[in-house]
Amino acid sequence: MPVPPSNPQDTHAAIAVLVAIVACLCVVYWRAALRLMLVVLIALAFYGAVVGIEGVTSVMASLHR
Repeated sequence: MPVPPSNPQDTHAAIAVLVAIVACLCVVYWRAALRLMLVVLIALAFYGAVVGIEGVTSVMASLHR
């Protein structure tokens, strides 16, 4: 049996509810939320640096062929 397509309004409502729940948790546990954001920010910075270095090395390798 095929699954009916989802309604965009339902998707937006679910996202809004999730954002509200996360915002409430951040207000209640703001110290833990700040630590979590700091860890995520550092992880994304390292990931960006690794991807950037990989991109530069691939461009440099293609220029030296």
